[in-house]
Amino acid sequence: LDLAQYPTRLADLVKGIRPPNVFFALYTQPGLGATYRQLGRYAVSVLDDHDMSSRAYKARFAAETRAPNLAAQTAHAVGVQLTLPGIPAIYYGTEQAFDGSEAYHDYDVEPRRFAEDRYIREAMFGGDFGAFASQGCHFFNPDHPTYLRIAAIARLRSRADQIGRTLRRGHFYARDTAFDERPFGLHGPGEIAAWSQVLFDTELVMALNTHIAESRRAEITVDANLHPDGSMLRVLYRGDWSDDELRNPPAGQTVTVRHHNGRATVAVSLPPSGMAIFG
Repeated sequence: LDLAQYPTRLADLVKGIRPPNVFFALYTQPGLGATYRQLGRYAVSVLDDHDMSSRAYKARFAAETRAPNLAAQTAHAVGVQLTLPGIPAIYYGTEQAFDGSEAYHDYDVEPRRFAEDRYIREAMFGGDFGAFASQGCHFFNPDHPTYLRIAAIARLRSRADQIGRTLRRGHFYARDTAFDERPFGLHGPGEIAAWSQVLFDTELVMALNTHIAESRRAEITVDANLHPDGSMLRVLYRGDWSDDELRNPPAGQTVTVRHHNGRATVAVSLPPSGMAIFG
């Protein structure tokens, strides 16, 4: 269970707090940890979990955030897990953007910090027991915008074809981006972060806008040997699709690969906290 560094670094990436190379280093830095993560068969990736034992302050990813598009941001944090090597663990309620936090603790009633796990174990299904006035309240909603986006990405990962195999078994590569005449590189927080999963002759490209309030555009590096100049990559997912498109992805959307100065790239524009997958 990847409980120590992974949850915080993942959250910091998606919320635009720290640059993407800090998170990507979990897969690329020397050492057994990165090796096990790259192999994908041994490390279980974690965002939220039931006791957050490695964190001094207990709060779900969706808690205490300024993101106006919280549903998409939460979905795309899980989307990162689903498009990287490893075994993704989705803690119940994250797909509904639950926002439990020990900040709800009332020290006037209970003077000491105690049993703070209760705040991240919200009731889901409306039974006879439900803490914090949730008794009888049913929160599970398969039409929730976070649920729809996680489900769409999970369907790609579970496919039996080369797309699914590449997401499950591929090798991770951080991808350089360029924008506004800046050189290619891994840029700072608040910009588009990009990565690929490559399996044999198949590359899937992921792009995530880590800015919570502004749209972003970037050129993303792809494998020039796999993608000739002028070739097309199909859009497999976009977080700004309609609900119907998330359930039934459109087949005709593509992006074009362009070669220049020995580099192959695709261009992408994303809304705040937006994510896209190409293949």
